[in-house]
Formats: sequence, structure tokens, C-alpha cells
Amino acid sequence: MNPRPGTVAPTFTRTEPEASFSVPVRNRPYLAGSDHDSFPESVPDAGEMIPVLAVRDGGGAQRVLAAAVREVVDELLPRYGGVRLTGLPLADRAAFEQLVTGMGYDRLAYHGGIAVRRVDSEVALAASEEDHRITLSPHNEMAYLATYPRRAIFFCESPATVGGEVPVNDIRETLTLIPEQVRELFQEKGIRYHRNLPRQSSAGEMGWVDTFGTDDRQAVEGHLAASNYDFWWGEGDRLHYNYRRAAFATHPETGETLWFNQVTELHSSYWRSHPGFPSDLSDDDYPATTTFGDGTPLTGEQVAFLRGTLWRTTRAVRMRAGDVLVLDNQVVQHGRFAYEGPRRHFVSLTR
Repeated sequence: MNPRPGTVAPTFTRTEPEASFSVPVRNRPYLAGSDHDSFPESVPDAGEMIPVLAVRDGGGAQRVLAAAVREVVDELLPRYGGVRLTGLPLADRAAFEQLVTGMGYDRLAYHGGIAVRRVDSEVALAASEEDHRITLSPHNEMAYLATYPRRAIFFCESPATVGGEVPVNDIRETLTLIPEQVRELFQEKGIRYHRNLPRQSSAGEMGWVDTFGTDDRQAVEGHLAASNYDFWWGEGDRLHYNYRRAAFATHPETGETLWFNQVTELHSSYWRSHPGFPSDLSDDDYPATTTFGDGTPLTGEQVAFLRGTLWRTTRAVRMRAGDVLVLDNQVVQHGRFAYEGPRRHFVSLTR
């Protein structure tokens, strides 16, 4: 990086871990399966799992700051899977979007995603607009699609008054806790994702117009057919479709085999534990569910065990206003603890 003469290049200094804390998980309200024995009582803070770097002399030109941030991210992400930057001169979403644009990564649009969020920007979206009472389990962003982001870049505009921590989980650790016979079963059968979308979005679910960015049914059908999805239209202009995906992925740089899916997060039991949905619907009547790739249902025990196993290797990050958290989406999962107060987090997804 060669800043213009007279421009001070920002530098980053690694900080010591902050005061330790833990976040309760077992029997947490609106967290599906959290009464299962596989769930830990709580998860600890991230500690040194995610290095924290503080910026110095970061008040200069935005392009110089963006170049410095990218340099740090490119250096540390392959080693740690995540990095948190603090002390950045970012007051709001617009400043974050300017930073992300200056970093120069190839951004990925949120097409086909299931998270409840307004797609109102080409750079950064609300991290989640899901009910604040819900705790979102750690997951790899868009792992249920053929095209998914390599990096998830989060920005905290304002933290919650209570809660709202970001659970982070190195999926490589989790894989060592999944029994071999379970891994082999998923390796053989894969996962089938089932979706049930209304035409228009609501507070609790994404509609197919927003999901696919068009209200043209023929265009949606063309996309689904090209993707080899099975699909049909139901009553009330609802769109139903399903498709098979592998349960594992290979990391493009390291060659590691990764547990990379959303078999638990998109299972119907999530919505059965949701305050905005009835608990007695059939699996296919919820916005989504998952089965084995051949259509065989998963048992409640299988889903709850896998959910708890993910939480057993999870840590928690508390972000401050202005913080940026960058994660290798293939290696480190993210989520969101329930919260109170006006929490405003944004995310930019890149290839």
C-alpha cells in the first residue's frame, strides 16, 4: 500500500482479550432443541479464537483505510478464520458501505436467501430482521445454495442494550464431535432442502418476489428449472420447491473437508419454536424444512443432537459501535443471540 505523500497510513495493533464472559444457551427461550442433553449450559467468549485489532491513525482518506483493512483481513483470515477490527472511524451504515466498496472484494447479492431481511442495498444489508426474541444458531451463510459467500463482513452501528452477542463457531472443531456413522450417513445421502414461499414477504418469512428479485412467475420457473429444482405452485400463489445438496464442502485453499450445510437451521423444528408460528403444522407447511437427500425425514433426536453439537464448539463475540467482524464463511459460522434495545448490525457478503 502506497498512500499519497502527506497521508498517514493507518496501522493495526493486536489487543489483549477483553474481560471474559459467558452466555447461557441451555433451555434458552425460542432456541429450538435447547432442552436437549447435547446443548452446553453456556458458551464462553471468543477469547483469542478471533483476534481483535485496534486501528491507529485511521482518520485519513477512506481509500487508504479500506486498503489497510483489506491488507489485514487478507493476512489473518486464512490463519484464524475471523478477525475483529475496533476503533474504526465508522459512524453509520453509509460509512461501512464506503469502506466495503473500497476494499475491492467481489460482492455477492442476496438472491435465493431465506433470512428475513430487506434487500435494500447492493453493498450492505441488515444482518437480520428476525424477531429480537429469537436466538439464531451458528450457521454458514447461504450454505444451502450452490453460490454462497466466501466472506461475511459484519458492522455494528449500535449494539443492543442487553444481549445481541454474535455466536461464532469453527466448523472444523464441530466435525470432530460428530460420530463417524453420522458423518457417513450424510455423506451418502446428502440433504434435501424444502421451501414454501408466499408471494409477498411478511415480518416472519420472505416471499418469492423478494427472494428471486422478480414478480414474473415464468422468470422464477426458468431459474428453478435451470437449477434442477423440483417445484410447483400451490394455493394462494405460494411457491413450493426442493433440491438436493451435499452435506460437505471442500475448502478451496486448504483442501479440508468441511461440514457445510444448514440441515438443522432450516429444519421445520426451528419454526415450531418460533413465537410467530403455530407449533402444530406439518413440516411442509412451514417456510422451510430439511430431510435426507432421498427424502427420508430426520428424527427429532438427530436434529437436536446436531444442533447441540454445533453449540458445544461455539464462542461469543460482543461487538462495539464501529466494530467490523470479518469471517471466512466456509470455516467460521455466525449467528445472533436474542437481545433487547435498538441493535443495528449490517453485513456485506463477498466472493
